[in-house]
Amino acid sequence: MEISKIACLVLLLSCTTAQISTDTRYATYRSYDNHKPMFTKCAEYRPSVAEEQKDVFVLKVEATDIDPPENGGTVTYKIMQKDGGGVYFAINNVTGEIRNVNAFDRDEPHRQKEVYLSIQATDNGRPPLADICTFKVIISDINDNAPSFDKGSYQTKVSEDLKPNSEVVRVFAFDLDDGENSRLTYSFEKNDPRFAEYFRIDSNTGVVYLKQSLKSSQGIKFEELVSVSDNGDDPKKTNAELSILVVGSDKQLPRLTADNPSITLHEDYNSYENTLITLIADSNVKDKSVVFELMKGKTRQTNMDSTFVLTQDDTTARISLGRPLDYETVPDYSLTVLVRNKEGLSVSTTLRINIQDVNDEMPTFIDLLKGSVVENDVRGAVAMQVKADDRDGTSPNNLVKYELLTYQDLFEIDEDTGHIRAKESFDRETESVYHVQVRAYDGAPSALKKNSTEPNSAVQTFQISIEDKNDNAPVFQQPLYIVHNISESIDIYSIVVEVQAVDKDTASLITYKIVDGNVGDAFLIENTTGRIKVKNKLDFEKIESYNLTVMAHDGMYNDTTKVLINILNENDEPPVFDQSKIDINVYEEKIYETCVANITAYDPDIKDRSQNQKITYKLSVDFLKIDSNGCLTIVKPLDRDLPHGAPKVQAFVIASDNFGPKPLESYAEVNIHLIDINDNAPFLNVTEVVWYENESPDLITVLSADDYDSEKNGPPFSFLIDDSAEEIIKNRFRVENSGALYAEVIFDREERKYYDVPIAITDHGAPSQTGVSILRVIIGDVNDNPAMPGSSFITVYKYEEFSEDISIGRVFVEDPDDWDLLDKVFQFKVSHPNFDLNESDRGMIIMHSNTEAGFYSLEFTVIENHPPNILDNKVEAKVDVLVKTIPKEAVIKSGSIRLNGTSIENLIERNAQNSSKLDVLQKHVAVFLNTSVENVDIFTVLQSGPYIDLRFSAHGSPYYAPEKINNKVSENQQELEKELGFHMHMIGISECLNENQCHGLSCSNNLNIKKEPAVVFTNKTSFVGVKAVVEALCDECLARLPDGCYGVNTVDGSICDCPPGREGPNCEIVAVGFSGNSWAMYPTLDACDSTVISLTIFPQTPDGLIFYTGPSTLAQAEASKDFISLELRDGSVVLKLDFGYGPLEVVGKMDKSLNDGASHDIEIKYDTKEVQLIVDNCGSSCLKWQSLPSQKGLLNVNGPLQIGGMKKYFNNDEFRKISDQLSPTNKGFIGCIKNFKYNGFLYNLGEPSDFGPAIHINCNYGFAEAVVFGIDSNFLVAVLVCVALFIVLLLAVVVYRRKHDNFNEKDIDDTRATIINYEDEGGGESDASFDLSVLRPGNLYEKQPIKDNFQSQEALAALPAFLDNKKDNCDKDPNNLPYDDVRHYAYEGDGNSTGSLSSLASCTDEGDLKFNYLSNFGPRFRKLADMYGDNSDDDSQDAGEESWC
Repeated sequence: MEISKIACLVLLLSCTTAQISTDTRYATYRSYDNHKPMFTKCAEYRPSVAEEQKDVFVLKVEATDIDPPENGGTVTYKIMQKDGGGVYFAINNVTGEIRNVNAFDRDEPHRQKEVYLSIQATDNGRPPLADICTFKVIISDINDNAPSFDKGSYQTKVSEDLKPNSEVVRVFAFDLDDGENSRLTYSFEKNDPRFAEYFRIDSNTGVVYLKQSLKSSQGIKFEELVSVSDNGDDPKKTNAELSILVVGSDKQLPRLTADNPSITLHEDYNSYENTLITLIADSNVKDKSVVFELMKGKTRQTNMDSTFVLTQDDTTARISLGRPLDYETVPDYSLTVLVRNKEGLSVSTTLRINIQDVNDEMPTFIDLLKGSVVENDVRGAVAMQVKADDRDGTSPNNLVKYELLTYQDLFEIDEDTGHIRAKESFDRETESVYHVQVRAYDGAPSALKKNSTEPNSAVQTFQISIEDKNDNAPVFQQPLYIVHNISESIDIYSIVVEVQAVDKDTASLITYKIVDGNVGDAFLIENTTGRIKVKNKLDFEKIESYNLTVMAHDGMYNDTTKVLINILNENDEPPVFDQSKIDINVYEEKIYETCVANITAYDPDIKDRSQNQKITYKLSVDFLKIDSNGCLTIVKPLDRDLPHGAPKVQAFVIASDNFGPKPLESYAEVNIHLIDINDNAPFLNVTEVVWYENESPDLITVLSADDYDSEKNGPPFSFLIDDSAEEIIKNRFRVENSGALYAEVIFDREERKYYDVPIAITDHGAPSQTGVSILRVIIGDVNDNPAMPGSSFITVYKYEEFSEDISIGRVFVEDPDDWDLLDKVFQFKVSHPNFDLNESDRGMIIMHSNTEAGFYSLEFTVIENHPPNILDNKVEAKVDVLVKTIPKEAVIKSGSIRLNGTSIENLIERNAQNSSKLDVLQKHVAVFLNTSVENVDIFTVLQSGPYIDLRFSAHGSPYYAPEKINNKVSENQQELEKELGFHMHMIGISECLNENQCHGLSCSNNLNIKKEPAVVFTNKTSFVGVKAVVEALCDECLARLPDGCYGVNTVDGSICDCPPGREGPNCEIVAVGFSGNSWAMYPTLDACDSTVISLTIFPQTPDGLIFYTGPSTLAQAEASKDFISLELRDGSVVLKLDFGYGPLEVVGKMDKSLNDGASHDIEIKYDTKEVQLIVDNCGSSCLKWQSLPSQKGLLNVNGPLQIGGMKKYFNNDEFRKISDQLSPTNKGFIGCIKNFKYNGFLYNLGEPSDFGPAIHINCNYGFAEAVVFGIDSNFLVAVLVCVALFIVLLLAVVVYRRKHDNFNEKDIDDTRATIINYEDEGGGESDASFDLSVLRPGNLYEKQPIKDNFQSQEALAALPAFLDNKKDNCDKDPNNLPYDDVRHYAYEGDGNSTGSLSSLASCTDEGDLKFNYLSNFGPRFRKLADMYGDNSDDDSQDAGEESWC
């Protein structure tokens, strides 16, 4: 059937069975008319682009498509890039304009003379069709290279009898350019007349000739510059020096002849043995020997890569082939051969070798592209164009033709252009793809095939696809789609359902459209996917269901389906109040048990208002009450008046519906206007006045008052002095009813500085209220007393980084007057280089920044004038200044106290014994730390709101850690408070202890050392200290950084060179052991909203406290009761914590007890919501998890982190004052704790801030290795006992055999001594039993050294102190002989009571002396420690030790 009839029939069926679309888009496009774009002028494209040019226009290509622009007629272009190929061109995808983006280089070494470019044109049809055009772009030459001589200079000799017009020398130059740009012209540059008289140059060849005879010119040297230039549009020129020396007639130039100066070779010539050119030279001098040289130029054409070689045989030279030839690379060669005789005279000749092209290149297909033909297209439609290239240099070797090898019945190919055309009309449903083979062949017999007349050829397979046409209608998968329970509160653009239609035509693009039933534009449909989405808000109360009609259209045909969408009623409407704002008037301070208002609401989701609306009411305040019917009552009295009340109180009633799983709420505003009652007494609004001394009785002031009640219960007020006033006040002051206050006497400030007068004030309310206020009358000072000599003391703690002068205090003189500073003039009696007086602040002493630590005594003269009472009163003042320098380390490592119950002046004022409270505190701290008072500095005294902050440091060597200092103060807190008379609110100042400091966010303390000092001035005492302030950093958990390399220096400034025992990345000692009831202190934990703590334990007992941080005393709990602890209980790990919102305990029970002889890894994670306890990385199988209370607290502590136990344990009753749970265990941990990490920071466990007894640094790794293998401790003890017995037995056998084998063997060389016969010394002695006990005192060690590898902190003492201690022990030992005894030294046998010196094997004490501590004396002693200390061999499990004998 004809296509037109099929189209009409399909159209007729669509009209009768489907709804006709009125959309005009579907009326103009017929997909079966889709045509592919065509490059109609591809064969005519012959573009060229100049080399070295960039971003220039190359060509504009154009492909035409007869389809409408909107339906297949719009063409876009792109460049077909080869994989791995360079990018040289860019194309405008709309216009087809091509520009080059990178420059080409046509000359050597790149030789980019041409490049093929393939452009694809693609239309916008369905499916998109394409055509490809491949053409050659010629790279044209520009004159970008200057000529080059083959030599930098030319020197030659010429005989004086050389005949005119004879050749003198040849100069040769070359140019890498092409055409006229490489044609060269030679000339002389200087145009020297004398040189030109004798010589001329051939401008084309560069041969220099003699113009006239050189007779009688012997010895003359002619010099000139020879110049060569190309013939380009912008000629380029190069010069070379030419030197010609005239020699005698007996010195002739050699003669050089070639049998064939110009030859032609085929490029496939490959005979390397045959001679191509023979050259014969005659030296023309007596010595006939000559030297030939084949010159190398700077291009391949001038033999740069030795394509030809020269072989010399006496005066004959032969030119032969040295490398393969390639016409396509170099089509001809210019060889320069030079011959030189013994006189240094030379001559050269140029040989021409032309290369003839042969057919040695195979055609190569340029692009492996795909073609296409639209089904049912006309015969002769172009499917594609293939293109092959032949690199041969001449025709017909490079003339390519094409031949179709397969599907010749369906396709044909143009043998010249490579266009493949369809010979038939195709049906895609029969066959969709054809793979056709094309043969490309050149036009001459192949030089690659011997004895063959066949040309070179290549075969390639190309894919031609048959593109689809739209000849099938789309069909929906379902005639009806039903969607239930779409919530009316569904989000906009949420997907409701996806409809799908299927079209057998792959080229057809199906579009979807809602054509009916979309009430209120509630839905939209994605036109390509068929997804129906919500477009506008749905409302069940308005429309309960939608019946949509959806159409699918493929450009020609369409189909429809129905979509039924049912809406689900949701609780999406909050309750609505009948009145959203209510005003009520009631009396203040009164309870109303009856309704003061009725408030009701209804639920719009319930259509029937007569039904139960299911509304519940609640209030935002606690002073109101509302029942289920909306009756509002007042249950607490309300205050109208200031300072805590207000005339109007606002509250909100909250109505909640009970429809659906998520109740909705709405609010009604209730404004309660309070009616005033007279319930407040008036009070003075000015409570302080000044009345100067010596004034006559008169009016002091008129009093004024305020009343928090309303105007009707307030002024006017009446005033009088209250009966509670002192009798002296009643006698000296008088108040009138109106408020006028009078002085009745003359006052003297020196008698009394102020008077507190009680004033009774009465309002005029009904009933009236009377209040009493205190009015302080200050007696103003008049300078009526002369100053007298005085002295004062100033303490200055100078921070080492202070760089500015500071004010340290005022010069003090005795003077009853205290408002007379302006009447005094202060002067140095003797000036001081470190101190000055402040000119703008009278009497203030300035200390210079370069003042060194020390004691300074300053003397001043004070002159006072206050006419007429005081005239030129001159007195002296003495100021003692104590300056101490405080280093930064002292501030960083300082302890701190926050106290109250005293004033800052009271702390520094000195009593009659010249001692202040700070001095007393300083002495106590020195006693606590067992150090001298001079080593303790209290350098910060600072007011902090209602508190006073102190900072202090102490040092032995070096400074003590703050945890140790604070802990010592905490232990003695009650004693200190009682003696000093103030209260210590916090020991170890932390601004993060207050949970509200950062509103629940992470909090870290930062010690900020200010540039300015902290100063406290009093009359006789002043204190200048370091202003070091703790600041809270909110929403930040400061990362802890190691303090460089612990205990060692770095290598190259960055790498830590750690000695043995320091295994951490920064030389931390990562392990600490405990062998009894002990503890170790470290810096505490921060208040972080996310924390990870990890550690490894080697427990030896089933119970013990692993770590604890929190209050270390009950007094410390005043500031914060938060704590966290980890302990072992019956072999299980137990985590206890309280963040201030209730106790929590997490027990990590395992299948076996943790004291099983193995190591165990523990990890604790907690944040504001939950806490996790993980043992041995066991994953979810043993992870213990508990949620924290909803208040989301943080761990706010300032007590130290205590590991291995606590210095002071709490009993259960004491601990319940901290947290409502049992206290952490009071048993110390026994075993090893290793790799303690807090948020990634590795603690240096080997250097605690403070520690108790039985602590061992670095643990016992011999024991650790044993427990790792899982050996039970009891079994281990049994094994060790057996080994010890075996060793004792072995030693006994050895000793016995030695006694019997060596007795009386006097002539045998005994390696143990140089004396042959021991019996000669004492007679009758047993020389086989050696004993050194005569030299060993019984109390050399007060206690046995630790047998384990644990090392106490005391072992780190300096070597001199160690030796001195041992010497003293020996001196004090009563068993030591205090004299030299000849008898003892000469008689060492059995009869000697002090024993024998003869045997090193007589020592029976295996454990009395240990040498492990020697390694701590430095690297020189480590070798000694290795020899006499623990055996570190890998095969030793018990780390046995040798003893000192």
